[in-house]
Amino acid sequence: MELHSNEFQKYYKMLVKRRYLFIASALLIMSVVVWGSFFLPKQYEAKSTVFIERSVIKDMVKGLTITPSIDDKIRVLRYAMLSRENVLNVLKKLDYDVTVKNDKALEEMVAGFQGKTDINIKGSDLFFVSYTDKDPQRAMEYVNALVRSYVESNASSKREDAYGANRFITEQVKLYKDKVDQAEEAIIKYRQSKGVYMSVDDRALISDIKAYQTEMDTMRIRRNELVATRNSIKQQLTGEEPFTVAVLNTRKGGGSSDAQITMRENRIKQLLSSYTENYPEIIKLKAEIEGLKTQPKSLDVMDKGTTESEMSTLNPIHQDLKQRLSMAESELSAIDAKLRQLGSVIGRKEGELRNIPTEKLKLAELEKERDAHRTIYEQLLARQGQSEVSKQMEVEDKATNFRIVDPAVVPTKPVSPNRVRLILLGILAGFAGAAGIVFLRETIDTSVRESATIKQMGLEVIAVIPRIFNAAEEERIKKRDRLVYIIAGSYMLIIVSALIHEVMGFTLLESLINQFGFTL
Repeated sequence: MELHSNEFQKYYKMLVKRRYLFIASALLIMSVVVWGSFFLPKQYEAKSTVFIERSVIKDMVKGLTITPSIDDKIRVLRYAMLSRENVLNVLKKLDYDVTVKNDKALEEMVAGFQGKTDINIKGSDLFFVSYTDKDPQRAMEYVNALVRSYVESNASSKREDAYGANRFITEQVKLYKDKVDQAEEAIIKYRQSKGVYMSVDDRALISDIKAYQTEMDTMRIRRNELVATRNSIKQQLTGEEPFTVAVLNTRKGGGSSDAQITMRENRIKQLLSSYTENYPEIIKLKAEIEGLKTQPKSLDVMDKGTTESEMSTLNPIHQDLKQRLSMAESELSAIDAKLRQLGSVIGRKEGELRNIPTEKLKLAELEKERDAHRTIYEQLLARQGQSEVSKQMEVEDKATNFRIVDPAVVPTKPVSPNRVRLILLGILAGFAGAAGIVFLRETIDTSVRESATIKQMGLEVIAVIPRIFNAAEEERIKKRDRLVYIIAGSYMLIIVSALIHEVMGFTLLESLINQFGFTL
C-alpha cells in the first residue's frame, strides 16, 4: 500500500512540476477535438419503412395457386435492391447522372450510393432502407426513389412471371395433348395391322397356365390316394365270400314269417334314422327279409316247439367293399377325365402363348410412350388451372405485396458528427494526452534531481546544497499560477458550455461560426 502511495506521489509531483506543459497540452488537444467537431461536414440520414403485406386470400387458395416465394425474395432483398442496374436506374430518374463526365465517374457514383445505402430486415414482414448524405434533400429523394423503384419492379416481375408461366404451361398442354393423340392413333393402327394377337395378354396366359398346372398337381396327388385305396379294397375283397348262411330261429308263439319280416323292416327304419342304406346291418336285414319272403311255407312256425332253418344270403361286408370300390373307381375316372381336359386347356394356352408375335413388344413400347405423354399431360393440365388462378391473383394484386408504410422525409437533424460524444472524447483525450506528454518529457530528461541517483552511479556525494527560498520569487510564481489556472479554468468552462449547448440542441455556435465565413 505504501509503495502505491509513493508511486502516486511521484506522478503527482511530476505533474505539478510540469503543470504548465500539462495544462497547455490538455487544452490544445481538447481544442483540436472539440472545435474541430464543429467544422466536420454534417451527414443526414433519410429512412423509409416497407411492410411486406401477406394477403388473406393467398392462404385461402393455398394449394390451388403457385406464387413466387416471398422468403426467397427477402433473402436476396439486399442484393436485388442495391444491384447496379437498380441503383443506376434510380440515379437516371433523379438526373444525378448528368453531373458526371465519363463512365468511370458514373461507376464511382453508383458505388458511392451503394456504399452509403443500408438495408435492415426485421423479422419476415418489415425492412428499413436508409441513406446518409450531407444533402438532406438528396438523401430523401434517393431513398424514396430507390424503394419505389424496387416495389414497382417487384410487382412488374411477379406479373411477368405469372403471365410467362401461364403462357408456357398452356403451350405445353397443347403440345402434349397432340402427342397423346398421335400415340393413340399409332396404337390403333398397329393393332389393326397386326390382328387379334395384339389383344392377348401374355402375362395373363402365363398366370392361367401356372394355375392349371397347380390344379393338375393337386389332382394327381388325389388320384394316387384313390389308387392306393382301390388296391386295398381289392385285396380285402379276395378274403370275403359274396354270400353267407343266415340261421332263422322261430320259437313257439313267435309268429309266422310275416311277423319276422315286419320286425326286420321296423329295425331297418330305426337304423335309417342314424345310418345310410349302405350300413352293414341294414344290408344284412334286407337280405334276411328277401330270404324270408322266398322260404317255403312248410318252414313256418309250428303251434308247438321251436324250429331252426338255414338260408343263403348276401355277405354285407362283401357288398360294402364292392360299393366302396365302385365309388373309388368312379372318382378315379372323373379325375382322369379332368386331367385330360386340363392338359388340353394347358396345351391350347401354350399354343396361344407361342403364337403371340414379336410385334407385341413394339405395341408395349407404343403404349409405354403413350402413358408417359398422358402422365405429363395430366400434370400439366392440373398446373394450368393453378397458373390461371395465380395469374388472376397477380393481376388483381391479391398476392404478397410490398407496402411503403413510412416514406422518407427530409431529415432536419444530422446523424453525424455526434458532437456530444466528440466533446466528451476530446476532454478525456486532453487529460490523457497531456499526462502522456508530461511522462514522456520526464523520461527523456537526463538531469539528476536526487542524491540517491548519484550514489547509484557509484559517485561520492561531497555536499548537498539546500534550496534557497526567495519570498518575492515565490509570490511571483503563485501569481503566475493563479493567472494560468484562471485562464485554463475559463477555457474549460467554454468547452463545457459547448457540451451543454450540444446536449440542449442549440445552434448558436453554428450561427456564430457561419457569420465568420465558415460553412458547416
